[in-house]
Amino acid sequence: MTPDSPAAALEMLRQRIEPVGTERIAITEAAGRVLAGPLWADRPSPATDVSAMDGFAVRLEDLACGILPIAGEIRIGQCPADLGPGTALRIVTGGPLPPGADTVVRREDVEEDGGTIRIPDAKRARLEIGADIRRIGENGGAGALVVAAGTPITTAVAGGVASFADEPIEVRRRVRVAVLVTGDELVSAGAPATPWQVRDSNGPTLRIALDAPWVTLRVLPSARDDERALRQAIALALEESDALVLTGGVSMGVRDHVPDALRAAGVDVLFHRLPIRPGKPLLGGVADGGRPVLALPGNPISVLVTARRFACASIAWRAGVTRVVPPGLVRLAPPASGTIGLWWHRPVRLHDDGTAELVATRGSGDVVAIARSDGFVEVPPGASGEGPFPYYAW
Repeated sequence: MTPDSPAAALEMLRQRIEPVGTERIAITEAAGRVLAGPLWADRPSPATDVSAMDGFAVRLEDLACGILPIAGEIRIGQCPADLGPGTALRIVTGGPLPPGADTVVRREDVEEDGGTIRIPDAKRARLEIGADIRRIGENGGAGALVVAAGTPITTAVAGGVASFADEPIEVRRRVRVAVLVTGDELVSAGAPATPWQVRDSNGPTLRIALDAPWVTLRVLPSARDDERALRQAIALALEESDALVLTGGVSMGVRDHVPDALRAAGVDVLFHRLPIRPGKPLLGGVADGGRPVLALPGNPISVLVTARRFACASIAWRAGVTRVVPPGLVRLAPPASGTIGLWWHRPVRLHDDGTAELVATRGSGDVVAIARSDGFVEVPPGASGEGPFPYYAW
């Protein structure tokens, strides 16, 4: 049964895609890689009571004396000395709280004179036990889940990995993605071309669109619209890859051999032709081992949209990513007019105020218009107006 939406088609793929294997690498080489297992805290965070401010560690009851001698300094990263009765210890942000102390007085709230400090009455009256102390385990106790399996190591995640992970860390290995561009009309990008030939824009487009820290990408030599040649190229690509993305030859023309060639190679086709524009001829399937196979239409805008909407998510799941970041929402200004009975992926340019403007195109081969866009909105069948609509950046 043909899926009735892009989300339904992607769910069919997600259920069949299996993640690649794992490897161990140094934390310093792990940027963007995908954690293979959950990361648990091996100790509380913070590991002891620490000061939240630069200042002085004291007993609150001792402040009644008015003036306290500074008995020493708590050095960050070192075991603190005990706080003697009626004294204060200098402490910095993150410094361990000394035994006997129950309060931190901010440095800006004291009057320091030589070796003593004085806290003005008004500020002393506002102090409470525990002021400016970060308690042991308040971020998370020992054994707490820090990061779930399948999470890419972003800048936000890196601190947790460095604080709690073993070295080296276990991550999913990179996904070997093969890209096969098909078409008799193609010549290499930048090469001389006759008016009846087309420079290959899809190969370079996919090289950028599919790039990710969890991907090793290889663009294969382009294949002609010949069934035997296609079968050989697809068989070779599948032998050497964890995921395969093709362009062209997937519609209903007499030389559109890709669907039959994929089936002949053992690909289980899950859907072919979706209710979307552009990109309706899109084919999605899986090869043995849960390897995603996406055959994209050959027109450049169709390639760009279907790669961003379908291929990127499928490859991320193959890489072991368990949660694909959802799209943003934008409102159209001016509002969209006209409706169709398909899911309409419409190129837009963003405005400084966060709204988006539709970019007019003259079909799915209009590389000039698409080069002026920032991404596209996904407009449901029959919808129009300002939205908001899901927005996918290129």
